[in-house]
Amino acid sequence: MPHLEILDKYKMKNTKIFILAGGFGTRLQSVVSDVPKPMAPIIDKPFLDYQIFQVREYFPDAVIYLLTYYKSEIIENYYKNDKSIKIIKENQPLGTGGSIKNGIKTLELQEDSSLLVLNGDTYIKPNLTNMIKTKKYDITILSSFQKECDRYGTLKLQDGIIIGFNEKVDNCKNSYINAGCYFFNSLKFFIDIVDDSFAIEYEFKNYLENKKISAYKYDDIFIDIGIPSDYKKMINYVSKNG
Repeated sequence: MPHLEILDKYKMKNTKIFILAGGFGTRLQSVVSDVPKPMAPIIDKPFLDYQIFQVREYFPDAVIYLLTYYKSEIIENYYKNDKSIKIIKENQPLGTGGSIKNGIKTLELQEDSSLLVLNGDTYIKPNLTNMIKTKKYDITILSSFQKECDRYGTLKLQDGIIIGFNEKVDNCKNSYINAGCYFFNSLKFFIDIVDDSFAIEYEFKNYLENKKISAYKYDDIFIDIGIPSDYKKMINYVSKNG
């Protein structure tokens, strides 16, 4: 159906891209304390460079917006000469959802806008074109299969749909988790949220009471550099794979 192909290309071209880069990185400060977590050095580059490189495979010409707070000036100075990278700085910490909502307000995005959001501390290599094209509902969450899930809440999936969010439990294994990558086919989700500061994960749970969320299954590399052991894992990965 050609009209659907045209629509998909339009969505890809006009999708805004946010990377959440405002966190404190408290658990990582024993090994990285002088820069914000997304700028943690990996060989000869900050972590954010590797993530941006992955996004550029699918959005080579798009502006990427970095949503910052903690030590924002370091991120601003590093990317100040790159016209394809823009900074949206928070005046106070707003949480993951509040940060996205602030970015939407700053850019004055309309309800029918589409938005791709990624965590600034998680290395993933999904096929973003497929993730966007295979959406079923207004929200799609990248769902990563993990053998060890102790650090994360898990997802309950059914036929490509998220039907529940499970709380984090000890010794959890072999489940899908929220990989911190979201595609919003529209911004209706944010319209009904009154608070300016909130965790998006919590609001997803509320949203499921009346709406559905797509799950895009992902079984490739997933490294959350939020703790020293995984930070070292990222360094080792880049050392071996370039």
